[in-house]
Amino acid sequence: MKTFVESIQRPVGMCLPKPLLTLFVVIVAVSAMTSCTPHEDPVDPTPQTQVPDELVGAWDDGSLDFVRWENYPAGYWAGRNAVPTREAMVFQKNGEARFYRYEHAGNLYEELIDCSGTVAFHGDGTFTFYPLRGRKRFHTFLHPEDDVDRALTSEELTQPKLAGKRAYVYDGSTTPPIVRITVPGSAPYNWYKKE
Repeated sequence: MKTFVESIQRPVGMCLPKPLLTLFVVIVAVSAMTSCTPHEDPVDPTPQTQVPDELVGAWDDGSLDFVRWENYPAGYWAGRNAVPTREAMVFQKNGEARFYRYEHAGNLYEELIDCSGTVAFHGDGTFTFYPLRGRKRFHTFLHPEDDVDRALTSEELTQPKLAGKRAYVYDGSTTPPIVRITVPGSAPYNWYKKE
């Protein structure tokens, strides 16, 4: 006859019937593989405020086609009468935002960037856009083999032409309404409300 001490010193696996032991091992293995702990550093939440009602919706400099944007044919906007840059912004009421930027240099290259993130309005005629992720497409006419279509890097997401503070003045007396945008180091320019 075994003593009480001898009976509790047996390995645990010896006490469980084999089917239960197998089930226990499977549950532990699946739990380890599907852990709720993120495998990469979590993204710090970015500031986000409600967007003023008059600014909710899509705005652009008067010439961006969102449908064509997704299936853009290289060279479409880079014609003789093209402007060197175009941009647009779409504000959701909850402070989510999407920014689009097009740039070209004659018949040398085109760059299309779109990114999504959050926006914070500061109550002083300024807002800050915080891009979280984005896409860059780069078309070069001299060397098409160097064309790029990739995710934006974290460094690119912080560049002033995408992220940062902008001053704005809303003018609802025009058709369509206008938002006058000022970026530090740049001349003011207009965004027009898209219908």
